[in-house]
Amino acid sequence: MARDNFSQSIKDVLAKRVAHKCSNPSCGNITTGPHADSSRSINLGVACHITAASTGGPRFDSMISTAERVSVENGIWLCQSCAKLIDNDESRYPVALLRQWKVEAEAGALRAMSGSSLNDYFPQPPAAKHAPIPKIAGLSYETARLSLIDAGWQPIGYSMAHGSDPDLQVGNGLYFWQKGYYEIIDCCPTGLSHCRFGYRDAYGNKLIIITSGEVLPQVGSTARVSRWSFENDI
Repeated sequence: MARDNFSQSIKDVLAKRVAHKCSNPSCGNITTGPHADSSRSINLGVACHITAASTGGPRFDSMISTAERVSVENGIWLCQSCAKLIDNDESRYPVALLRQWKVEAEAGALRAMSGSSLNDYFPQPPAAKHAPIPKIAGLSYETARLSLIDAGWQPIGYSMAHGSDPDLQVGNGLYFWQKGYYEIIDCCPTGLSHCRFGYRDAYGNKLIIITSGEVLPQVGSTARVSRWSFENDI
């Protein structure tokens, strides 16, 4: 079977989305810099497949299409050392962990680009009719939850019957429900394992928090906030 290689444009996007830094949170090395020749630069980065480019490769998934295999979603930018590491010890670096690295690295690049701190709040206009919104992108859900509660957002407690809903029997659903996070709405078992959580403030606004990444304590993977939105504002 021929390899499903990334195009150069996909490689460029993967590198730029993490500011040309290795996405391994234990590394984070810059992968590009100056060459001795002032007209050239050095690249030590690699666009790696999360699920392998061909049969027999690390983490190969026969259930996805060629288009999916060569997409940005199936790629992660790493330095050469980390790229070799994840492929030589694939059981230690499963798909879920690599996807988590990808989410965290992109969130970190976004924060660095905007010059913001994880603990900062979005500007609160004088006429705002909602509780302050902390900058929670990239935080683990547990940490983000505390920040939201401190800011005046109260978790929406769904009934105990909700815990038997089929949408909570997959992905991270049972994990969060059993931790007592009864604000969880539903979870997706595939892809980035998105989960949704609901909050309300004193004004009656409903805030939806979405996380990405599987919770796998044994490999240090956790669900982190990827985005949020208002729903049914009053």
